[in-house]
Amino acid sequence: MNREEYRREVDAVVFCPDFQARTMARLTALAQEKEQKTMKNRPLKTGLVAAVLAAALTVTAAAAVVMLRPQDVAQHAGNEALAAAFESNGAVTVNESKTVGDYDVTLMGLVSGEGLSRVEGLENGVPRDKTYAVLAYARTDGTAIEEDVPELTVSPLVEGYAPWQLNAWTLGGGTTTFAQDGTLYYLFECDNVEPFADHAVYLAVYPGTHTPPSAELFSFDEATGDITAKGESVLFSLPLDPAKADAQKVQDLVGGMFWAQPEASQDPEAGEPADGNVVFFTDPDAEDVEITADPAFSGNVLAERKQ
Repeated sequence: MNREEYRREVDAVVFCPDFQARTMARLTALAQEKEQKTMKNRPLKTGLVAAVLAAALTVTAAAAVVMLRPQDVAQHAGNEALAAAFESNGAVTVNESKTVGDYDVTLMGLVSGEGLSRVEGLENGVPRDKTYAVLAYARTDGTAIEEDVPELTVSPLVEGYAPWQLNAWTLGGGTTTFAQDGTLYYLFECDNVEPFADHAVYLAVYPGTHTPPSAELFSFDEATGDITAKGESVLFSLPLDPAKADAQKVQDLVGGMFWAQPEASQDPEAGEPADGNVVFFTDPDAEDVEITADPAFSGNVLAERKQ
């Protein structure tokens, strides 16, 4: 059949009256069905790509905020023995964060006990009984911290004792700080707080530079012994083993060391080594406190209670 014969045969076909309308409706329906299938496939592909990108960004972000471990901080401070102590079974990991003003403060971990005598050696044959805690500071707006030290103070507080009576000043507190990758690391030490473990023991962080705790920063209920943070002050609860509470050690530690609440403007005396990165707090009025140099702690200045 040639083209002319084929055309004549087609022209001879008789179509139903609604053939054209039904044909157009069918073609329209097919077009819509195809469009819907295409639209369904696109979100799936887009979602998959988004998930991959989100995973990649998460990994990147995680890598960007990876912090040093407590043992790394101790090692950076030049204390290999303390670094080893933070890797021991006696070390406690906390990793709790709170916001203080413009900073996110993370209590990373702590280690306490007489086993730490190997950290600083022996004095008069008596093991030195200490608590060490590592904190990290980061600005809430993400701006890197370089060498500037935030105007914040760290101090242990114990339930049942007024904050202005038992704190970093009465417990021989001291700090070592350094900045790395935009984060400030804060190595705090004081007399071992484990003897108080039958009470709630806190590590307080609050505004001010070497500022003693005061009634402006904390509330103290004399009837219950409860301590409450005020304003921007925060309290980290220390996870201590109640079995390590020791009433006799508490008496030896705090007996005769309480004094009146300091004025808000009063600043404790502080000893600073030549490199300027360590500050130790002492009671300005206590007669049983002296400043000594201890080469076992990287030549830093230590506030010590006379034996």
